[in-house]
Amino acid sequence: MKPTLKCLPLVLLLCTTQISLAQKSNESFYAFNADWSAASSIDECTYFMQEIKKSDTEYVCRYYQKLGPMIKQEVYKDAALSIPNGLFCWYNKKGKMDSCGWVANFKKDRYWYYFLGDSTKYTYYEKYDNGKLLKKETFQQAVSDTTGGHEIAVTQKEAVFKKGANDWTNYISKNLKVPDRFTSIVGRGKYTVTVCFTISTEGKTQDVYLFNSLEWSADAVIFDLIEQSPHWQPALQNGEPVKYVQKQNLVMVIN
Repeated sequence: MKPTLKCLPLVLLLCTTQISLAQKSNESFYAFNADWSAASSIDECTYFMQEIKKSDTEYVCRYYQKLGPMIKQEVYKDAALSIPNGLFCWYNKKGKMDSCGWVANFKKDRYWYYFLGDSTKYTYYEKYDNGKLLKKETFQQAVSDTTGGHEIAVTQKEAVFKKGANDWTNYISKNLKVPDRFTSIVGRGKYTVTVCFTISTEGKTQDVYLFNSLEWSADAVIFDLIEQSPHWQPALQNGEPVKYVQKQNLVMVIN
């Protein structure tokens, strides 16, 4: 049975006008009016969608308020955006995580989390296997760490960036830049984002998502910061590499 996914009809994606934003070769942007009809330009739109081609079998679509936080993220297996397959996330009007979960070829899979208010702790979660619901637990009931869609074993040695925490701090300080677009939209202040990502058994960062979204250009810097990170030393369990989930607070300061 297909899950109920909060996604736009494909026809809207096909009829939109491609818009011009600072973009990379693997990115496309589409503009929408308030009623989700095609907008003629970025200046006139209410929402826009950023499509990122990660590979021939992974297309990430992120929908944004024109001058505000993310609305939702969808991942598809094909260029036509017809096969949901990956991590789906939805955000409230303030950009706080509302819910997120994994889809495998149309079917709910792995973990689905549901949040309340501005908390980064889920109120309850569901575990699926290829569309079949296996269990449902509240945050208080859950005893295992299931962050990021994986049931993570207690590790004997956690993942380490290069030579340790100082190297990770230095990497963040060097590469976390405040984009001009974000500065012009929000003005002075201190803005914190909580980002979650998995470190693979090869030490590669993957499955990156935000607990709270700031705005497109600021989010893009954070996604790039984590996704382009040099490899980590993977976590070890009984001497063997295991997946490891890292949660990180990042702060953008505008003076």
